[in-house]
Amino acid sequence: MNAIQLQFDSFIENKRPILPPKTHPVETGRYLIATKAIDQLCDTVTTWVDTRCPGGIIHGRPRLGKTRAIQYLINELSNENGLLLPVCSATCRQYRAPSEVNFFEDMLKDVGHAIVGGLASSKRDRLSKFFIEKAEWSRTNRIVLIIDEAQRLQQIQYDWLMDIYNELDNNGISMTVVLVGQDELLHQRSVFMTLKKVQIVGRFMVHTFKFEGVKKVSDLMTCMAGYDEYSEYPETSNCSFTRYFFPDLFENGFRLQLYAHELFEVFKELRQENGIKKALEIPMQYVTLTIEYCLKRYGINGKNIDKLGKIHWREAVEHSGYIHAEMYQDIV
Repeated sequence: MNAIQLQFDSFIENKRPILPPKTHPVETGRYLIATKAIDQLCDTVTTWVDTRCPGGIIHGRPRLGKTRAIQYLINELSNENGLLLPVCSATCRQYRAPSEVNFFEDMLKDVGHAIVGGLASSKRDRLSKFFIEKAEWSRTNRIVLIIDEAQRLQQIQYDWLMDIYNELDNNGISMTVVLVGQDELLHQRSVFMTLKKVQIVGRFMVHTFKFEGVKKVSDLMTCMAGYDEYSEYPETSNCSFTRYFFPDLFENGFRLQLYAHELFEVFKELRQENGIKKALEIPMQYVTLTIEYCLKRYGINGKNIDKLGKIHWREAVEHSGYIHAEMYQDIV
Protein backbone atom coordinates (compact mmCIF):
# COMPACT_ATOMS: atom_id res chain seq x y z
CA MET A 1 0.00 0.00 0.00
CA ASN A 2 1.56 3.33 -1.06
CA ALA A 3 1.78 6.56 0.97
CA ILE A 4 -1.05 8.23 -0.94
CA GLN A 5 -3.41 5.33 -0.24
CA LEU A 6 -2.44 5.34 3.44
CA GLN A 7 -3.14 9.08 3.69
CA PHE A 8 -6.49 8.61 1.95
CA ASP A 9 -7.46 5.78 4.31
CA SER A 10 -6.45 7.93 7.29
CA PHE A 11 -8.63 10.73 5.97
CA ILE A 12 -11.65 8.42 5.67
CA GLU A 13 -11.13 7.02 9.18
CA ASN A 14 -10.54 10.38 10.87
CA LYS A 15 -12.92 12.44 8.68
CA ARG A 16 -10.12 14.89 7.98
CA PRO A 17 -6.61 14.90 6.44
CA ILE A 18 -3.55 14.32 8.56
CA LEU A 19 -1.43 17.49 8.60
CA PRO A 20 1.79 18.51 10.35
CA PRO A 21 1.06 20.55 13.51
CA LYS A 22 0.25 24.27 13.07
CA THR A 23 0.23 24.12 9.26
CA HIS A 24 -3.48 24.52 8.56
CA PRO A 25 -4.35 27.92 6.97
CA VAL A 26 -6.47 28.85 10.01
CA GLU A 27 -3.34 28.39 12.14
CA THR A 28 -0.99 30.21 9.76
CA GLY A 29 -3.44 32.96 8.77
CA ARG A 30 -2.74 32.40 5.08
CA TYR A 31 -6.16 32.12 3.54
CA LEU A 32 -8.90 34.22 1.98
CA ILE A 33 -12.61 33.86 2.69
CA ALA A 34 -15.09 35.69 0.46
CA THR A 35 -17.50 38.04 2.19
CA LYS A 36 -20.43 40.08 1.00
CA ALA A 37 -18.24 43.19 0.96
CA ILE A 38 -15.53 41.43 -1.05
CA ASP A 39 -18.07 40.12 -3.57
CA GLN A 40 -19.47 43.63 -4.02
CA LEU A 41 -15.96 45.02 -4.34
CA CYS A 42 -15.04 42.50 -7.06
CA ASP A 43 -18.24 43.21 -9.00
CA THR A 44 -17.67 46.96 -8.80
CA VAL A 45 -14.02 46.96 -9.85
CA THR A 46 -14.71 44.43 -12.61
CA THR A 47 -17.24 46.89 -14.04
CA TRP A 48 -14.67 49.68 -13.85
CA VAL A 49 -12.16 47.57 -15.75
CA ASP A 50 -14.68 46.33 -18.34
CA THR A 51 -15.75 49.91 -19.11
CA ARG A 52 -12.11 51.00 -19.23
CA CYS A 53 -12.61 53.47 -16.39
CA PRO A 54 -9.26 55.19 -15.71
CA GLY A 55 -9.52 55.00 -11.94
CA GLY A 56 -11.57 54.81 -8.77
CA ILE A 57 -11.39 54.90 -4.99
CA ILE A 58 -12.02 52.04 -2.54
CA HIS A 59 -12.30 53.56 0.92
CA GLY A 60 -13.23 52.48 4.44
CA ARG A 61 -12.19 52.68 8.07
CA PRO A 62 -9.05 50.80 9.22
CA ARG A 63 -9.05 47.05 9.94
CA LEU A 64 -12.04 46.29 7.71
CA GLY A 65 -10.04 43.79 5.67
CA LYS A 66 -9.28 45.96 2.64
CA THR A 67 -5.75 44.60 2.22
CA ARG A 68 -6.96 40.99 2.23
CA ALA A 69 -9.75 41.97 -0.12
CA ILE A 70 -7.12 43.26 -2.55
CA GLN A 71 -5.55 39.80 -2.76
CA TYR A 72 -8.92 38.25 -3.48
CA LEU A 73 -9.62 40.97 -6.07
CA ILE A 74 -6.31 40.35 -7.83
CA ASN A 75 -7.12 36.65 -8.18
CA GLU A 76 -10.58 37.42 -9.55
CA LEU A 77 -9.47 40.09 -12.02
CA SER A 78 -6.49 38.10 -13.27
CA ASN A 79 -8.81 35.30 -14.45
CA GLU A 80 -11.78 37.40 -15.53
CA ASN A 81 -13.60 35.69 -18.41
CA GLY A 82 -10.61 33.43 -18.90
CA LEU A 83 -8.40 36.38 -19.90
CA LEU A 84 -4.92 36.81 -18.46
CA LEU A 85 -5.59 40.39 -17.46
CA PRO A 86 -2.39 41.94 -16.04
CA VAL A 87 -3.01 43.13 -12.48
CA CYS A 88 -0.20 44.78 -10.51
CA SER A 89 -0.28 46.02 -6.94
CA ALA A 90 1.80 48.44 -4.91
CA THR A 91 1.75 49.92 -1.43
CA CYS A 92 2.27 53.63 -0.89
CA ARG A 93 4.96 54.41 1.67
CA GLN A 94 5.02 57.30 4.10
CA TYR A 95 7.66 59.75 2.89
CA ARG A 96 8.87 62.83 4.76
CA ALA A 97 9.45 64.50 1.42
CA PRO A 98 8.35 62.57 -1.69
CA SER A 99 11.05 62.11 -4.29
CA GLU A 100 10.62 60.79 -7.79
CA VAL A 101 13.61 58.48 -7.30
CA ASN A 102 12.15 56.75 -4.23
CA PHE A 103 8.61 56.70 -5.59
CA PHE A 104 9.45 54.86 -8.80
CA GLU A 105 11.97 52.60 -7.10
CA ASP A 106 9.32 51.42 -4.63
CA MET A 107 6.82 50.97 -7.46
CA LEU A 108 9.29 48.83 -9.40
CA LYS A 109 9.94 46.69 -6.33
CA ASP A 110 6.24 46.19 -5.65
CA VAL A 111 5.32 45.16 -9.19
CA GLY A 112 8.20 42.69 -9.24
CA HIS A 113 10.63 44.33 -11.65
CA ALA A 114 14.11 42.84 -11.57
CA ILE A 115 15.94 46.17 -11.89
CA VAL A 116 15.12 49.04 -9.55
CA GLY A 117 18.23 51.25 -9.58
CA GLY A 118 19.16 54.25 -11.69
CA LEU A 119 18.01 57.80 -12.27
CA ALA A 120 14.40 58.84 -11.72
CA SER A 121 13.78 59.17 -15.46
CA SER A 122 15.21 55.69 -16.08
CA LYS A 123 13.01 54.18 -13.38
CA ARG A 124 9.92 55.91 -14.77
CA ASP A 125 10.65 54.67 -18.30
CA ARG A 126 11.36 51.18 -17.00
CA LEU A 127 8.02 51.08 -15.17
CA SER A 128 6.14 52.31 -18.25
CA LYS A 129 7.76 49.71 -20.48
CA PHE A 130 7.05 47.00 -17.89
CA PHE A 131 3.34 47.84 -17.95
CA ILE A 132 3.26 48.10 -21.75
CA GLU A 133 4.94 44.73 -22.19
CA LYS A 134 2.54 43.05 -19.76
CA ALA A 135 -0.50 44.55 -21.48
CA GLU A 136 0.72 43.63 -24.96
CA TRP A 137 1.75 40.11 -23.93
CA SER A 138 -1.72 39.46 -22.51
CA ARG A 139 -3.27 40.72 -25.77
CA THR A 140 -5.82 42.67 -23.73
CA ASN A 141 -4.12 46.06 -24.17
CA ARG A 142 -5.25 46.70 -20.60
CA ILE A 143 -3.58 46.80 -17.22
CA VAL A 144 -4.85 47.30 -13.68
CA LEU A 145 -2.74 48.96 -10.98
CA ILE A 146 -3.99 48.64 -7.39
CA ILE A 147 -2.39 51.00 -4.86
CA ASP A 148 -2.91 50.23 -1.17
CA GLU A 149 -2.60 52.86 1.58
CA ALA A 150 -3.38 55.40 -1.13
CA GLN A 151 -4.39 58.08 1.38
CA ARG A 152 -0.64 58.68 1.71
CA LEU A 153 -0.31 59.86 -1.90
CA GLN A 154 0.44 63.54 -2.31
CA GLN A 155 -0.35 65.74 -5.30
CA ILE A 156 3.13 65.50 -6.77
CA GLN A 157 2.91 61.70 -6.73
CA TYR A 158 -0.37 61.84 -8.67
CA ASP A 159 1.47 63.96 -11.23
CA TRP A 160 4.11 61.23 -11.54
CA LEU A 161 1.39 58.60 -11.94
CA MET A 162 -0.13 60.75 -14.69
CA ASP A 163 3.13 60.54 -16.61
CA ILE A 164 2.84 56.75 -16.56
CA TYR A 165 -0.85 56.86 -17.48
CA ASN A 166 -0.19 59.17 -20.44
CA GLU A 167 2.73 57.07 -21.66
CA LEU A 168 0.54 53.96 -21.71
CA ASP A 169 -2.30 55.84 -23.37
CA ASN A 170 0.06 56.97 -26.13
CA ASN A 171 0.88 53.31 -26.74
CA GLY A 172 -2.77 52.24 -26.95
CA ILE A 173 -2.87 50.72 -23.45
CA SER A 174 -5.89 51.30 -21.18
CA MET A 175 -4.91 51.62 -17.54
CA THR A 176 -7.25 51.42 -14.56
CA VAL A 177 -5.83 52.66 -11.26
CA VAL A 178 -7.62 51.46 -8.12
CA LEU A 179 -6.81 53.54 -5.04
CA VAL A 180 -7.42 51.67 -1.79
CA GLY A 181 -7.24 53.41 1.55
CA GLN A 182 -8.95 55.11 4.44
CA ASP A 183 -11.78 57.61 4.23
CA GLU A 184 -9.22 60.41 3.92
CA LEU A 185 -9.18 59.57 0.22
CA LEU A 186 -12.64 61.12 -0.14
CA HIS A 187 -11.43 64.31 1.55
CA GLN A 188 -8.45 64.44 -0.81
CA ARG A 189 -10.81 64.03 -3.76
CA SER A 190 -12.92 66.94 -2.50
CA VAL A 191 -9.82 69.12 -2.13
CA PHE A 192 -8.67 68.31 -5.67
CA MET A 193 -12.13 69.17 -6.99
CA THR A 194 -12.11 72.47 -5.09
CA LEU A 195 -8.67 73.27 -6.51
CA LYS A 196 -9.96 72.29 -9.97
CA LYS A 197 -7.37 69.54 -10.31
CA VAL A 198 -9.61 67.84 -12.84
CA GLN A 199 -6.68 65.99 -14.40
CA ILE A 200 -6.17 64.06 -11.14
CA VAL A 201 -9.83 63.44 -10.33
CA GLY A 202 -10.66 62.56 -13.93
CA ARG A 203 -7.92 59.96 -14.16
CA PHE A 204 -7.73 58.38 -10.73
CA MET A 205 -10.89 59.25 -8.80
CA VAL A 206 -13.78 58.96 -11.23
CA HIS A 207 -15.75 56.47 -9.11
CA THR A 208 -15.88 55.66 -5.39
CA PHE A 209 -16.82 52.53 -3.49
CA LYS A 210 -17.22 52.28 0.27
CA PHE A 211 -15.82 49.03 1.67
CA GLU A 212 -17.78 48.09 4.77
CA GLY A 213 -17.45 45.68 7.64
CA VAL A 214 -20.11 43.40 9.09
CA LYS A 215 -23.31 45.37 9.75
CA LYS A 216 -26.01 42.71 9.60
CA VAL A 217 -26.48 39.07 10.58
CA SER A 218 -26.57 38.15 6.89
CA ASP A 219 -23.08 39.64 6.42
CA LEU A 220 -21.78 37.50 9.26
CA MET A 221 -23.57 34.40 7.96
CA THR A 222 -21.94 34.80 4.53
CA CYS A 223 -18.51 34.93 6.13
CA MET A 224 -19.12 31.93 8.39
CA ALA A 225 -20.50 29.93 5.49
CA GLY A 226 -17.12 30.38 3.84
CA TYR A 227 -15.51 28.31 6.59
CA ASP A 228 -18.28 25.68 6.28
CA GLU A 229 -18.61 25.32 2.53
CA TYR A 230 -16.29 27.48 0.44
CA SER A 231 -12.92 26.63 1.94
CA GLU A 232 -10.76 23.56 1.43
CA TYR A 233 -7.40 22.37 2.65
CA PRO A 234 -5.47 20.56 1.35
CA GLU A 235 -6.63 21.06 -2.23
CA THR A 236 -8.96 18.34 -3.54
CA SER A 237 -9.42 16.98 0.00
CA ASN A 238 -13.06 18.11 0.14
CA CYS A 239 -12.35 19.10 3.73
CA SER A 240 -13.61 22.56 4.66
CA PHE A 241 -12.05 24.51 7.51
CA THR A 242 -15.01 23.79 9.79
CA ARG A 243 -14.88 20.11 8.98
CA TYR A 244 -11.16 19.95 9.74
CA PHE A 245 -11.52 21.40 13.24
CA PHE A 246 -14.89 19.81 14.10
CA PRO A 247 -14.88 16.55 12.09
CA ASP A 248 -17.34 14.56 14.22
CA LEU A 249 -19.77 17.42 14.79
CA PHE A 250 -19.57 18.32 11.10
CA GLU A 251 -20.74 14.85 10.16
CA ASN A 252 -23.80 15.43 12.33
CA GLY A 253 -24.77 18.74 10.75
CA PHE A 254 -22.65 21.23 12.72
CA ARG A 255 -22.04 24.45 10.76
CA LEU A 256 -20.62 27.76 11.95
CA GLN A 257 -23.19 29.72 9.96
CA LEU A 258 -25.92 28.31 12.22
CA TYR A 259 -24.40 30.44 15.00
CA ALA A 260 -24.43 33.72 13.06
CA HIS A 261 -27.37 35.18 15.00
CA GLU A 262 -25.86 34.14 18.32
CA LEU A 263 -22.44 35.61 17.51
CA PHE A 264 -23.99 38.83 16.22
CA GLU A 265 -25.88 39.20 19.51
CA VAL A 266 -22.63 38.68 21.44
CA PHE A 267 -20.96 41.50 19.51
CA LYS A 268 -23.91 43.80 20.25
CA GLU A 269 -24.08 42.84 23.94
CA LEU A 270 -20.36 43.43 24.51
CA ARG A 271 -20.59 46.79 22.78
CA GLN A 272 -23.48 47.82 25.03
CA GLU A 273 -21.75 46.57 28.17
CA ASN A 274 -18.67 48.64 27.33
CA GLY A 275 -20.53 51.80 26.38
CA ILE A 276 -19.70 51.77 22.69
CA LYS A 277 -22.34 53.92 21.04
CA LYS A 278 -21.22 54.56 17.47
CA ALA A 279 -22.87 52.72 14.59
CA LEU A 280 -22.10 49.01 14.50
CA GLU A 281 -19.64 47.99 11.80
CA ILE A 282 -17.45 45.03 12.75
CA PRO A 283 -14.08 44.97 10.96
CA MET A 284 -13.37 41.66 9.27
CA GLN A 285 -10.10 41.34 11.15
CA TYR A 286 -11.97 40.79 14.41
CA VAL A 287 -14.56 38.50 12.84
CA THR A 288 -11.85 36.19 11.49
CA LEU A 289 -9.88 36.32 14.75
CA THR A 290 -13.05 35.38 16.64
CA ILE A 291 -13.83 32.46 14.35
CA GLU A 292 -10.22 31.27 14.33
CA TYR A 293 -10.18 31.31 18.14
CA CYS A 294 -13.26 29.08 18.28
CA LEU A 295 -11.91 26.65 15.70
CA LYS A 296 -8.54 26.29 17.39
CA ARG A 297 -9.62 26.56 21.04
CA TYR A 298 -12.76 24.42 20.99
CA GLY A 299 -12.19 22.13 18.02
CA ILE A 300 -10.57 18.72 17.94
CA ASN A 301 -7.06 20.17 18.39
CA GLY A 302 -8.21 22.04 21.50
CA LYS A 303 -10.90 21.27 24.07
CA ASN A 304 -12.94 19.27 21.53
CA ILE A 305 -16.28 20.39 22.96
CA ASP A 306 -19.61 18.92 21.91
CA LYS A 307 -21.49 22.21 21.49
CA LEU A 308 -20.71 25.88 21.05
CA GLY A 309 -22.61 28.40 23.15
CA LYS A 310 -22.66 32.11 23.89
CA ILE A 311 -20.07 31.72 26.60
CA HIS A 312 -17.59 30.42 24.00
CA TRP A 313 -18.36 33.17 21.50
CA ARG A 314 -18.01 35.84 24.20
CA GLU A 315 -14.59 34.52 25.13
CA ALA A 316 -13.57 34.44 21.47
CA VAL A 317 -14.71 38.02 20.79
CA GLU A 318 -12.94 39.27 23.92
CA HIS A 319 -9.69 37.57 22.87
CA SER A 320 -9.94 39.07 19.36
CA GLY A 321 -9.24 42.53 20.75
CA TYR A 322 -12.39 43.95 19.16
CA ILE A 323 -13.76 45.71 22.24
CA HIS A 324 -10.49 47.48 23.08
CA ALA A 325 -10.13 48.59 19.46
CA GLU A 326 -13.68 49.97 19.34
CA MET A 327 -13.23 51.79 22.64
CA TYR A 328 -10.06 53.40 21.30
CA GLN A 329 -11.87 54.43 18.11
CA ASP A 330 -14.56 56.06 20.26
CA ILE A 331 -11.90 58.10 22.04
CA VAL A 332 -10.20 59.32 18.88
